[in-house]
Amino acid sequence: MRHALSLGLLLVLAFPLTLSAQNPYYQQRLTAVDGRAERSVAIDARTQFLDFGRAAFGRLSVDVSRLSPGDTLVVRLGEKVVGGRIDPTPGGNIRFSADTVVMAPGMGGYLWFPRKKNIRNTTGRAVPLPDTMGIVLPFRAAETVSRVRLSTQDAMRRVYHHRFHDDASSFVSSDSLLNAIWDLCKHTIKATTFMGVYIDGDRERIPYEADALINQLSHYAVDSVYDIARNTARYLLFSPAWPTEWHLQMHQILWYDHLYTGNTELIRDHYGLLDLKTLRSMAGPDGLISTKTPPQDTALLNAIHYRTFDNKAVLRDITDWPQNGNSRLAGPAYRGETDGFVFCDYNSVVNAFHYRSLQLMSEFARIAGKPKDVDMYQSLAGRVRKSFRARFLDPVTGLVRDGDTTRHSALHSNMFALAFGLIEPAEKPRILEYMRSRGMACSVYGSQFLLDALYDNGAAAHAFSLITDRGDRGWYRMLKAGATMALEAWDLVYKPNLDWNHAWGTAALNAITRKIIGMEPVAPGSKRIRIEPRLEGLDSLQARIPFPTGIAGFRFQRTGTGGLTVEVTLPKGSSGVFVIPEGVMAKDIRINGRKAEQRVKREVSLPVGAVLKIVW
Repeated sequence: MRHALSLGLLLVLAFPLTLSAQNPYYQQRLTAVDGRAERSVAIDARTQFLDFGRAAFGRLSVDVSRLSPGDTLVVRLGEKVVGGRIDPTPGGNIRFSADTVVMAPGMGGYLWFPRKKNIRNTTGRAVPLPDTMGIVLPFRAAETVSRVRLSTQDAMRRVYHHRFHDDASSFVSSDSLLNAIWDLCKHTIKATTFMGVYIDGDRERIPYEADALINQLSHYAVDSVYDIARNTARYLLFSPAWPTEWHLQMHQILWYDHLYTGNTELIRDHYGLLDLKTLRSMAGPDGLISTKTPPQDTALLNAIHYRTFDNKAVLRDITDWPQNGNSRLAGPAYRGETDGFVFCDYNSVVNAFHYRSLQLMSEFARIAGKPKDVDMYQSLAGRVRKSFRARFLDPVTGLVRDGDTTRHSALHSNMFALAFGLIEPAEKPRILEYMRSRGMACSVYGSQFLLDALYDNGAAAHAFSLITDRGDRGWYRMLKAGATMALEAWDLVYKPNLDWNHAWGTAALNAITRKIIGMEPVAPGSKRIRIEPRLEGLDSLQARIPFPTGIAGFRFQRTGTGGLTVEVTLPKGSSGVFVIPEGVMAKDIRINGRKAEQRVKREVSLPVGAVLKIVW
């Protein structure tokens, strides 16, 4: 069994744990890794600083055998390191803990830290950890204070994560910031698997649909392990959150599971529930849905297993989060992450998701062997598309309006409509122009759909500039802050209660794989892979990308004459199609070493396990 490398200098222990039935999602695939600090600094005669390099979910074991009864031991753990010390007041929900132990007679051997549970993330809706794991905290560094200053060898960090294959993926490019973003996000995906399901971070430890979708796509980008995504889907089908759009994302979660792995079990077993989750029973005469008009039906809420969540008795449209601004920190002009979205009775973002869900239900009907339903869902999707365009597309500005009773057009209204195929080709230039003008006027969650919309609609250069932007609203800001996992928001000023261990902040990771490298499955089980690289902004790149059929390889290099050489190695179980950039004729195409012609204008068909070398 392959295990991840230790986060410390010394790998002491790596083993699968057999855990209690408290949490059914572990399936005996949890890994514990013990390691020493990468760096140790004596602060003074009593205080030792231990830096493990990156934050991870775990606990600290301290050897107290050199301490005597009556001695006091203080142990501090933290995610944020400033000036070579743990920041004791990091703000938000950035983790810091401090425990004080007075040694008693007979108290020897090893003590574990932290020693106090966090009430919020261990009660209520929080997914429970098994008792055998103990109290777990995400931390990067530790400080010990005692009469006898402890050394590196006196403290060991045990971190927990789901089984993870570090060598299943790799990435290095000519852009050092992009490389750092990849590393940050990959570590985030690995470290946040400790619950056996995708969670929203350490503040709540609760699965949410939006977190799960981004986490799923990013997990697929770095490892061919698919059970956590499926565990999370099963959980969320029966324990949904309050936002309307979150329910509508379940169809995308199950579709990607099917597309990558070929699994049909969840779709077949929960077909009826998935139909209800399209929320088509909320539709008006034109097919568009509203959570306001008429009032929501309690029978439907019960049928989709919704119960009051965060004091919300019914579903509410969200668009993005946080919805409201924090003028105290971000300034009076900041109005939240929704770009000033105006909520109406009928909202464009919700209906864009509704349209996508109906499209996917048509695919699910095909999988479930229900041909009449295939036609029904296609018809419903067609009606929603027509009504969406009639009600939300502004004929004067050419932009998508937020709702049925406003002229305002937020970035979100346009990016979701573009991402889900509701915009005609002739309309795209105006909408893309507007989206460029708004920059990253969305949260880390919204960035997933913004990047997808841009890359899929000919705006790769702008998308790349957003990923590598060195301002306050991008992944550079996370790195600059000193975080070693992705943040819940772009900065503390935008979300004062943010945490530093939130995998929904990893959209850039799956954008690199799915859009820059451009490798995405187009047949269930990844049996056929589409490769459409968008390499704007880069001079070279080399990567390994995992699929259930094997590991794909990708390499490219620009030449001094402005040319480009790309090499692709398909997994042994996948065929593929390579898409040549529009308007470009390849100079040389070789498949498995043999010269091939560009018979189709833009596409080169590849047999199973092919090795492609193409020059243009």
